[in-house]
Amino acid sequence: MTIRIMLVDDHKTMLWGLERLIQAEAPAFALVASASDAPEATALCALHAPDIVLLDLDLKGSSSLDILPALLANGTTRVVILSANRDHATLASAVKLGARGVVSKESPTEDVLAAVRKVHGGELWLDQPLMQALLGQLVAPAPKANPEAQRIASLTAREREVIGMIVQGNGALNKELAERAFISERTLRNHLTAIYQKLDVANRLELYMYATRHGLD
Repeated sequence: MTIRIMLVDDHKTMLWGLERLIQAEAPAFALVASASDAPEATALCALHAPDIVLLDLDLKGSSSLDILPALLANGTTRVVILSANRDHATLASAVKLGARGVVSKESPTEDVLAAVRKVHGGELWLDQPLMQALLGQLVAPAPKANPEAQRIASLTAREREVIGMIVQGNGALNKELAERAFISERTLRNHLTAIYQKLDVANRLELYMYATRHGLD
């Protein structure tokens, strides 16, 4: 079966070399298109639906990660990244977005051809350090939830309003605050009791300090 390949690289010399490499592998490989920028790449990929896109990670100073979803949208094309970038975080992002292979531009031509064959066959082609970086991200513990953010999120809109009144009230008595809010003192006290419990504070002074510290004014 012939593997239909599209090349995407903004360096003319690199693109020329890749074209000769693919053409030399005929009839096992067939070059269906070459592109040098993102708009051209997405248009040609939609037109030809190649089996494999060999994609330069950097196109004219911008990341080609932005066009990965468009290249994969037809459900047929698989992407192998060609990169001089050794940043594992960036390369891992490419894999998470759907790339199935990553080959260094410094790799021998045999590796490029092997990556195309493996990815076309449904396998991944990643070097060992990148694979370890990906696995490390998958098994990394989830960040701990911020307890203060959880407490603040539990407040109702009315409770947030009461807190704002207290912060801006300059020590006003409950009766005065209740009148401003058009509620009874008893209702205000009920709101304060609920707020104290949710924010783990004991009184209006602690509430004032907590609110100013966390921007609840």
